[in-house]
Order: sequence, then C-alpha cells, then structure tokens
Amino acid sequence: MLISLVKETKPDCVLAALDSQKPTFRSEEFSNYKAQRKEMDEELKVQIPYVFQAINLLGIQTINCEGYEADDVIGTLVTNLKDEAEVYIVSNDKDMWQLIDKNVFVLIPNTKGTFEKIDEAEALKRLEFDKKRLVDFKALRGDTSDNIPGVYGIGEVTAKKLISKYSSIEDIYKHINEIEPESLQKKLIENVETAYMSLKLATIVTDAPVRFNLSDCNFNFSPTKELTEMFQKLNFKSLLKRLNVDTKQVNNLPVPENQGSLF
Repeated sequence: MLISLVKETKPDCVLAALDSQKPTFRSEEFSNYKAQRKEMDEELKVQIPYVFQAINLLGIQTINCEGYEADDVIGTLVTNLKDEAEVYIVSNDKDMWQLIDKNVFVLIPNTKGTFEKIDEAEALKRLEFDKKRLVDFKALRGDTSDNIPGVYGIGEVTAKKLISKYSSIEDIYKHINEIEPESLQKKLIENVETAYMSLKLATIVTDAPVRFNLSDCNFNFSPTKELTEMFQKLNFKSLLKRLNVDTKQVNNLPVPENQGSLF
C-alpha cells in the first residue's frame, strides 16, 4: 500500500505519525478508554520491528509526542501545514474526517493498492452532517471501537437528528428544555457529564507540543540497497519486482527465527 501510495501521489514530504508509548491524557481522563481492545497477537507483534525498519529504509520520517496519540500528532501537523500545502492523511479511521478542510484530504487505502479520496463534499454526503460535528455525533452515539461511552440509550438515528437540528453538544444542552420526547431529554440530562467527557475523548488535539521541521521530511522515493536487501531477506519477490529488482537474482535466504507468519 505504501509503495503504491508514493508512486501514485509523488509526495514532496512524508511523515509517519506514531502513538505515544506512555499513557495519554485520554487514558487519564477515562480509565476505560480503549480498554476493551485485545492484546496484539504474537504473530503480528514480531512483525512490528520490520515495519519500522522498512519505513526507515524508505526514507520516511517518524514522529510522535509523549502523552498524545498519533491522531493528535496528525491533527497538529495538519493545522500547522494546511495553509501552505495540500495535506493528505492516509487512514481508514473515520475519526480523521474531522480534520478535512479545503486543503486537507483523507485517502482510504484498500487491499488492492488503490486509495479512495475523501474531501469536504464527500464527507458531508456520507456523514449527512458537517464533518466538524463528527465529534459531537460520537459524544452522543459513543464509539465501541475506542470504548467512548456517549449518551446511554441514544443510537445513530437519534444522534444524527440532534446534530442536524442543534449542530453541537453545547447547543443541545443550551436548548435542553426544548428537546422532545421527554424520555430523550431525560437521557441527555442524566448523562450530561458523560456526553462532555465523550466529546473531549473524541476530539483530535490540534495543538500538541509536536516538534518538527518540514525540511527534514522531504521525500524522494528511491529504493536503497539496504531496502532491497531487506526485501530479499524476507523473500518479498512481488515487492522486489515493483522496485524493479530482478527476482531471479534474489537469494532465498532462510526466514529469521521467531518470524511468525509474516508471509
């Protein structure tokens, strides 16, 4: 996917945003944040060092910020760069859609090596409300993937209706006495603290203390000898072809111990 991306888009700069290894402010705010997620499978875990090695050998800079998720790093970078460049966020996480702007797009990768482009118009079409209100929607509806609770008893349809009429969580609670039926009003009143906490959990930070220099992220896709040797070692013949390497010359080296099912 990554090789397809850089060949197709020919970016001037590339950054790979990483999660903080330390607990984030969201975990401190809500101890059950993402608590339902299972431990990474061992067969996947042993592949991670190869991912970082490949990213490094492709000449891609990585960036993280202690106490913040990769989403927050991306949000901060986008906010700092969108007035001077077109920015493409490559992710299949719909949370990223809240960052879409006139110069900011989301590319959704698929297993075929192609990418679907989401701009402001497409996001509005699919969400049925302004992408900036995605966080308010999640504050009402919740998000099982991140274990964000939302307002108990409010589903997708009701959340969309509320967002369409009142725009934001703040406006909903400003007009709480107008909301009908009474049972819905009661749910909102009883869960006001949870709603605002969920809003904070869902909102991507755009002012994290991220240190970066755009000139350090200049990218020129030119496969190095070290990258070729890595792909040879891992017997990635199809990828070697895409790097214009003669696979007949590839040595079938043994798979490293504890490799797991990398292939």
